[in-house]
Amino acid sequence: MKTLFIAAFLFVTIVSGIFAQKIDFSAWLASSGGVHTSTPSAVDKHGNIFVAGGTREGLKVTNDAFQRRYNGHTDKDVTGGDALLMKLSPAGDLIYSTYIGGSGSENYCLKLALDDSGNVYVGFTTESHDLPASDNAYQKSLKGDNDHYIIKFTNDCRYVASTYLGGSGSDHWTTLAVDHNTLYLFGKTKSPDFPVTPGTVQQKYDNSAPPDSSQSWMSGDITITALSLNLDKILYSTYLGGNSLDYIRSSSFGLDGKIMLAGATYSDNFPTTNNAYQKSMAGKQDGFLTIVSKDLSEIDYSTFIGGDSTDQVNSVFADDAGNIILAGETKSPDFPVTPGALNGKYIGGNADGFIMKFSLHLNKPVYSSFIGGSKTDWLKFVARTDNQKYVLICTSSSQDFPVTNDALYKSIDGGMDLVMLILDKTLKNVDYSTYGGGTRQRVMDPVVNYVKGGKLVVSSMCISPDFPATLKYAEPDKTWMNCIWKFDLDGK
Repeated sequence: MKTLFIAAFLFVTIVSGIFAQKIDFSAWLASSGGVHTSTPSAVDKHGNIFVAGGTREGLKVTNDAFQRRYNGHTDKDVTGGDALLMKLSPAGDLIYSTYIGGSGSENYCLKLALDDSGNVYVGFTTESHDLPASDNAYQKSLKGDNDHYIIKFTNDCRYVASTYLGGSGSDHWTTLAVDHNTLYLFGKTKSPDFPVTPGTVQQKYDNSAPPDSSQSWMSGDITITALSLNLDKILYSTYLGGNSLDYIRSSSFGLDGKIMLAGATYSDNFPTTNNAYQKSMAGKQDGFLTIVSKDLSEIDYSTFIGGDSTDQVNSVFADDAGNIILAGETKSPDFPVTPGALNGKYIGGNADGFIMKFSLHLNKPVYSSFIGGSKTDWLKFVARTDNQKYVLICTSSSQDFPVTNDALYKSIDGGMDLVMLILDKTLKNVDYSTYGGGTRQRVMDPVVNYVKGGKLVVSSMCISPDFPATLKYAEPDKTWMNCIWKFDLDGK
């Protein structure tokens, strides 16, 4: 995947202050085979890399695989197949590979998580009735059109436990995170009987005003569920949302142990707090920032974030000063930006990215700027580097995205290219900006892991004939591929 390879190369160059770096490895992992999924990854304390995704037949499995054969359907016109789990050594050697799936479809493998002991949790949405469930599983069978499914392995990939989780409707968009010996599952539901616990912030499902009744996916409330690590007990569980579609795009636990949530909503009655920065919707879809207690009993803070069109927050974390950094995408020319912003005017024909530093103390953005060119720009990810700069990863089809004079590629080669920006600690100055290049590249939702010892691991779905793979566990085809690569930041 040439585009993201180049972007990560640039990141290495800027952050380490050198113009040479080592690529530990890059790899084709598996063809998606038409499975609607992403390629999440996580790195354990030994540097081993776990990768999940979706695939059909052709996965390279190891002899000790939990499931050696593909179980899913073979209809090419139907989305979905089996999930996969791979474990790679720090050098990229294949340690373990397995299918995980039943006779139906496994979709939306959006996240995997590791606990403090290195156990691995894989979560996805399933339509299969015949997935294994452990003897003490919280829910042993499929209840709705589709349910969440979570499976736990030890660090050396031995099966531990598994469970379904859902109600009588559709429960999907599974995302997992572990914090303080609790597994959190974030999802979206259309089930009026999704399991909730007493005393949590929202006890009832509300979908009284879906934005488009002709499209079934355009409905549903957020669900937040705290599970025991044995997958046998729900500790806390709640709905979160309003009368229309609501969904989470990012979560973080870095603010006094509370849960920060960001995403988008179509609900004009999405729950906001009395001190909200923006108490009402400004457009047909707004982003949101919501902070809840870990036992899900209280909304500490919640606000809309958006302008008069559509807005979505894709990434959230708290900095050391307690400010909340938000990144996302907007179609709103009146999206709130601050004086002295890097880019104070909306340019995008279809969407611009945005970057925002939000102060809870002041209850307003202390910095906010558009990011993008004249076509489509989606800001997917933001993180802070060791030297307090910010790395932003966008996908863009804009031929006039602002790049610096020393950009490696100053023009877009086609498709939906990846763009890398390095901003200084004020977020007001661009240290570096470049297109990635590539042959009519398409990139989907890159996942980035920063690893101790100056390593950077990136996983993604991509379509690119010239991804620079040093390892091949699958032969590339013309469909989406599960890809991964690792860079040495030279310890700086």
